[in-house]
Amino acid sequence: MKKSLYSLIFGVFFVLLFSKLGYAQTVDDVGQNIVDSAASLPGLLAALCYLGGLIVAVIAIFKTVDHVNSPTQTPLSVPVIRYLLAGALFGLPIIFEAAWVTINGPGAETDFDPISNDNAHTFITFWAFLGTMTLTTWVGITFNSILGQIMASVEGMPGLVAAVGYLLGIVISVSALYKTRDHVEDPSRVPLKDAVIRYLTAGALFAMPTVFDAMYTTIFGTGMGFLGTITAIFAGTGFLYSTETSNFECLGIFLGLGDTLGAVICNSLLTSSAMPVFLNSISYLMGLVLGVWGVLKIRDHVIEPSRTAVSEGVMRLLAGGCFFSLPYLITVLQSSFLTPILMGVTMFTTNTGFNSTIGPGCGLGANSLDEAMGCFMLDIMGPAHVALNFFSFMAGTIFIMIGISRLIKSSQEGARGPGGIGTFGTFVIGGMLLSASTLLRAFSSSMFVSPVTYTWATLQFTGGMAPAEIEAIHNVISAVLQFLIVLGMISFVRGLFIMRDVAEGKGNASTMAGMTHLIGGALAVNMGPLLNSIQETLGITAFGVSFGL
Repeated sequence: MKKSLYSLIFGVFFVLLFSKLGYAQTVDDVGQNIVDSAASLPGLLAALCYLGGLIVAVIAIFKTVDHVNSPTQTPLSVPVIRYLLAGALFGLPIIFEAAWVTINGPGAETDFDPISNDNAHTFITFWAFLGTMTLTTWVGITFNSILGQIMASVEGMPGLVAAVGYLLGIVISVSALYKTRDHVEDPSRVPLKDAVIRYLTAGALFAMPTVFDAMYTTIFGTGMGFLGTITAIFAGTGFLYSTETSNFECLGIFLGLGDTLGAVICNSLLTSSAMPVFLNSISYLMGLVLGVWGVLKIRDHVIEPSRTAVSEGVMRLLAGGCFFSLPYLITVLQSSFLTPILMGVTMFTTNTGFNSTIGPGCGLGANSLDEAMGCFMLDIMGPAHVALNFFSFMAGTIFIMIGISRLIKSSQEGARGPGGIGTFGTFVIGGMLLSASTLLRAFSSSMFVSPVTYTWATLQFTGGMAPAEIEAIHNVISAVLQFLIVLGMISFVRGLFIMRDVAEGKGNASTMAGMTHLIGGALAVNMGPLLNSIQETLGITAFGVSFGL
């Protein structure tokens, strides 16, 4: 009976879907067509149940006659359970409400909304924070416009998930009624739990907002306040401020006006800046799906414990709650690696400046190699820093999402299972990438003690050199230091990726390679203090280049 009913429901479901599919233009249109097409299915089910109730009532009358004629062969429970089943099928809405109230409790429905703003408002807030993009900018052909179109195309998916859950709840409720009948007639073959778990599952599917809210609050609780949104987290990290140039980078760059490499980097950053909001929305959708999936897995466990472990359902609900709480988890992992003092370092200068005569607009009159080098590094250093910060944040967020998704895997996955070293390493490296720049500063301070890097270079021996020659040397040294700082930051981030590969058990990755990138990157960023130490060790401080304030 259950398989026939499932086949009928989903057969009608997909016939109605494909009858309208030709008119769909986006994924959201397809989802809306599905919801619209399935709107009549509850009425169809009610009609089928009404007909089924009539048939069961007639059968009950004949069973009553059989009981009167032969009480031993047809016990009284046989017609009685059929009368009750017929009454339940006639009054199916009452059964639905009872199942719903059992999970949701009496009163109003739960208003579940882990994302405090809808997608459009979140986009507006995010762009207002960047300060360089208007509401019409993203309509152009940019990466942001693609992300915006994708989000607009799937914003109706929560409604589709809710509709599918509701339809499954109806089907499972009817199935529970027939399982109750089967249990009364043959308790040894059909245990009572088969019917009870179906009632509870149907109630959970009817009250999915309550289940979603429980999943969300299990992880999020009631803390963190404004840090519960991805926009607030991103704004609070100071990504557009480069501690290496002591300047807010990319704020003066407008789309289409860039004519330097730095402008290209900034444009690339700004036209992909909606990615955090996009990932948060994807995470929200994954939480919805895992919530429904987790409820069904728990039902499967109760029915057949040997085939479906209870952990499969529980871990899906837990993973769904983590996806709902992605911004909160990002903040937690940041706080786990960095104290509030270190987190504040993102807005402080981390070097002593550069002894160079190259200034803004130098590209208009560069006529020597040292000026060309200085102009190049002046143009790309700040944008490269903020772009790397953005990339690290995005990579960390994706790693966290990967780690959450692994919670639903089995232990047979080894290092990539829910308790594997690879999964643990994915969370740890993800948390470190969220604040890679500040963590690099912590590495630097651990080796050279000073909270800032000495980058102001001074020639200790200038005998016989003209002022123009000294100036050119300072320009070259400053450009080389800036290049090494950019290279060191990239190397440090690369080291974090290698350490994650080591945890994953990849054969081409080694701990030595990862530590070499981490330490080498920190040394490259601190080339000034390193050279000071080498010269001090060799006793040649009077003839070399000193680096200081």
